[in-house]
Amino acid sequence: MTSSPGPLAPSAESLPALADAVRDLADVLGARLAAGARQHTTVAAQRAVLRAIGVTGVGSTGRPLALDVVERLAATEPSLLASGIALPFAIAAHEYDLEPQQVATEIVEGHVDLAAEATLLSHRARSAPARALLDAWLSEADDRFDANAVARAELATMLGEPRLPCVGVEERTFDVRDASVRARHAVRRGADLVRVRIPRDGELRDDLGAIAPEDEWPVGSDAPAPTGSQRGLSMLRTALDEEGAIVGRAPRLGVRRVGLAAPEVAVVAGFERVDVVFVDPLEAIEQAAVDVDRALTDHAAADALLARTDVRLALGCGSSIAIEVGTDVDGSDHDPAATDRADPGHGAAVSGRSLALQALSRAFAIRAGFPPDRLDLAACPPFAAHPDRPMRPLVEVALRTLLFPGHRLVVEREIAEAVGPGLPCLVVAWMAGRADLGIVFAAGDDSVGGALGDATPGLVGTAAASGRALAACRSVGDLQGEALDLAAATLVEARRVLAEVERRGLAAVLGRASGLGARGLVRASDGDPGMAWVWGPERGGAGTRSRAGGSR
Repeated sequence: MTSSPGPLAPSAESLPALADAVRDLADVLGARLAAGARQHTTVAAQRAVLRAIGVTGVGSTGRPLALDVVERLAATEPSLLASGIALPFAIAAHEYDLEPQQVATEIVEGHVDLAAEATLLSHRARSAPARALLDAWLSEADDRFDANAVARAELATMLGEPRLPCVGVEERTFDVRDASVRARHAVRRGADLVRVRIPRDGELRDDLGAIAPEDEWPVGSDAPAPTGSQRGLSMLRTALDEEGAIVGRAPRLGVRRVGLAAPEVAVVAGFERVDVVFVDPLEAIEQAAVDVDRALTDHAAADALLARTDVRLALGCGSSIAIEVGTDVDGSDHDPAATDRADPGHGAAVSGRSLALQALSRAFAIRAGFPPDRLDLAACPPFAAHPDRPMRPLVEVALRTLLFPGHRLVVEREIAEAVGPGLPCLVVAWMAGRADLGIVFAAGDDSVGGALGDATPGLVGTAAASGRALAACRSVGDLQGEALDLAAATLVEARRVLAEVERRGLAAVLGRASGLGARGLVRASDGDPGMAWVWGPERGGAGTRSRAGGSR
């Protein structure tokens, strides 16, 4: 009796086929999830429409004015959220001859009842002028997107595009005045991109208040302008432009978003000439227990809105389940390399899950309407980076280069901090392996300008040039040995995770109790012109992107 042969050992030739299987299934699932998201609307999506037509800032309550308006409508007449806030809002503006900001203030102060205004929709004599007014407002929003695309292209022509990969720093200062000083200093020392965090939105703050103590930035009419607010981003954009004129290059502005306001952030990014929006669509689900359907609907709307601009979108690694580098789940220190040696399957299981969810996030964004040529992806999950195990990040980046051809990769700050002085060596290896690195974040501290050492930009630039030279003048070998085994096992696990998503649903696979924000999600009814604008094709097609320099 002969025994059946065991499974074939992985080979470098088998990796592309495994990658194709992961990508194909992710595309199918991404299309399905995006189609479901388009059938709904949310408080955040309706807020984004108000932001687009000119409602900004905070109201007398100290909360975002657009949020107060939408929540007032949802509370008094929940069914109207499904049909959209845009037309009742435009009818009120036409009836009382008010600008959008004035209408919003009157609604919050109780002087205008949107539910009553909505009853006028059946009267053509009143609804027709309101529709024309709304069309004009939304056209002005598109004009503003286009004008910023032109301004960005002109500035890049005058000062030159930043080198690739560009060096990024993260600025966490709350007050935009301090952040502007620090950002200027970082650009002077060689930074190409400054990223700030968008403040956690009021809707998420309200929901989290019943679950966890809130330690967010201060809010209210007397609080200083947060760096990530629309007013703060405008001030920071001006500071970066002025410093760019001095140093002779065009610095980029990035924002990182989390919470329930993704569509509104997309509008602000287009209005304030943000260059890159960084997000992990699944982060709010896993970290804050946000309802899965609500999070996906918000992100689909945000992706569609960003497609109307020339902003780049950078997706995270798709999973925050990973233990922080050097820390066990109980908070004690551990040696990640020892964990891998003791349990070789552990690395493939964690990495495969992360890779699967990132592939799903990518497919979802594209199916929601975001152009692939402006879509960047995180190069490596933080848990894979450790100075004592350089093989793991090499494998992670190689897999993403294989799985996501045509996309630039982003080396996040956590990676730079984890691998420390060895980062330039890894950059050489990644570039020699034909990885297309778009952004490499520098590790930093909290001192003014300390987020970037004087030598960092030069080191990253030299490493990238060395890697390109190696790739150009000699053939870099395929993965082999332990690295090949890990890569193949990771792809197999990624395919298994996606199959689980197909069978059980995303919420079940994420394994998180969700529910936050669910009350702000409703099934959309036909005829909402605000959401039709959100989901509509970007005006001017590819012309908008070409004026802004194509796939910057």
